[in-house]
Amino acid sequence: MQCAECGGNLEKKIIIYNQPWGEGKLYQFENVPALVCSQCGAIYLESKVSQTIDKIIQSRQKPIRYKRVPIYSLEKPLV
Repeated sequence: MQCAECGGNLEKKIIIYNQPWGEGKLYQFENVPALVCSQCGAIYLESKVSQTIDKIIQSRQKPIRYKRVPIYSLEKPLV
C-alpha cells in the first residue's frame, strides 16, 4: 500500500498514538496497530482501531497509568 500524503510505502507497526479530544484533552494509547509511512511518517488506523479508541474515551475507562508532562509555549520570543 502507498501513502495518500506522499506516495511512500506503508508499513505495519505497533505504535504509541496520541488522540486529542474536546478542549485541551489528550489521550495516549500504547500498542496500537497502525500503518505508518516509511517516507513521511503519516499514520493510518483501521476503522476498527479508531472505533475502539473512541469507545474507550467515551466510556471513560480507567487508564493503566497517568503521565505528567511539562507544557511549553513558543508564543513568546525565546530567551
